Amino acid sequence: MNNHLAIKWAGRMRPCLLSGSHTAQFRSYQLATRPRFPISQRQFSSTPGRRNSSTPNTPTGEPQPRPQPPQPPSSQRRGSWKPWILFNAAGLSAVIITALVLKSARPSNDDPKSAVINKTSFSPFTITAKEQVSPTAFVLSVRPGDALQAGRSGGPLREAWDHGLWSVEVKQPQLQIARHYTPLPPPPPPAASSNENANANEDEELRFLIRRLDGGEMSTYLSKLRVGEQVWLRGPHLGFDVERRLGAAENVVFVAGGTGIAPALQVARRLLEDDDNDNDDDDGGLKSERREKPTISILWANRLAADALGRQQPRGPSAGKGSWFPGWRGIEPALSAKEEQAQAGESSLARQIREMQQKHPGRFQISYFVDEEGSFISPRDLSAALGGEARKASLLPAAQSCPWHSAAALEKLPDDNDADRYALACACARDKKGASTEAQVGANLLCVSGPDGFIEAYAGAKRWYSGTEMQGPVRGVLGRIINEMEGENWLVLKL
Repeated sequence: MNNHLAIKWAGRMRPCLLSGSHTAQFRSYQLATRPRFPISQRQFSSTPGRRNSSTPNTPTGEPQPRPQPPQPPSSQRRGSWKPWILFNAAGLSAVIITALVLKSARPSNDDPKSAVINKTSFSPFTITAKEQVSPTAFVLSVRPGDALQAGRSGGPLREAWDHGLWSVEVKQPQLQIARHYTPLPPPPPPAASSNENANANEDEELRFLIRRLDGGEMSTYLSKLRVGEQVWLRGPHLGFDVERRLGAAENVVFVAGGTGIAPALQVARRLLEDDDNDNDDDDGGLKSERREKPTISILWANRLAADALGRQQPRGPSAGKGSWFPGWRGIEPALSAKEEQAQAGESSLARQIREMQQKHPGRFQISYFVDEEGSFISPRDLSAALGGEARKASLLPAAQSCPWHSAAALEKLPDDNDADRYALACACARDKKGASTEAQVGANLLCVSGPDGFIEAYAGAKRWYSGTEMQGPVRGVLGRIINEMEGENWLVLKL
């Protein structure tokens, strides 16, 4: 045996006997760990040489590591589809969110909030005109003030005008209080304008008669507003359906105090000027029985003579007798124009009242009562307004259970919204046992509107029950007069 051991150092060695030889040699064994870079096997030169990417620089005399197979291109594409899907999902989500935001910014016509006014929230209206009609009263004209409301639906306002009696709430933003105000009927359009323009004016503009009172929070707030500022309205809140309750009757008497003339003008507009809904079939035949227009008598009480709008008063003996006749022309054109302006009362509301009297002679009458002149609405005046024999119609006695013509049922109504009672049928027609064949269904209406003290003095106060304001029994001056008029159908409506 050769005692010479030939040892070759390269990393770690393990001894083993080779076949056919008695010499013990050490065979190199490469561990699985990553070898450190042996400095002895690297080749250095003063000038850097170009490295060949195809033949890697590996230590000589060692077994070459098995090259890794190249990864297929499919594995690279398999990892790139996730960012693409995430990007598309983010873009689709952005489109959906944008569509929802645009839809909420412009509601559909089916949404109640898409109208210019609704009953759930207050809507902004811009003051377009403010007319002083007397030392204490003014007419406030408003239009929808939101830019988005320009294309919104005015359906609620059209339905309110067709209904007859209605009001809106006006908010005082500083004190967070609201009060109900009754809109004035729109002024008659010029002769050259069409009915479509008149209907558009109803949808766009609302007018309110407001009297400033000492200590009145809402009236003081509204009186300080200027043209161009905003007010906040909510509604409309429908009231009594005067046409359905009137039926075939021919009498409507209004006892109005101060700004209570606004509901009276609403009723006059509905019964005298609206002829489009006379042939409706949704009222159970109550409206179709009335063949002629009723007579509307208004007893209007005011404290000051300047508040008696539309009252014709002579201007003195030198004013000229011909100034009261429309066909007469004065000698001086300038003086004639002043006389016509004085006759009009320099107020749009006064002209509107006078035009209604000229348009419906004998059907629309107003009696003025002024406190400072010593004239008050007396029981004699009320009896004269209720006892006209020429205006009496043959009516069926009102059934006690009739929700439309019974005074007993009217006292217990929870509110004055007749729109919620359209499904109820009239019970008077079922009790025709001893009545005349010419008798018809209906009831004469006696409406009282004005301040709470005015209503309580003439018809008795309303009653609060379970958070609602009920009509309550008829008392006061009218209660005594109605009790004396037995056998006649009269309904007293406290507005």
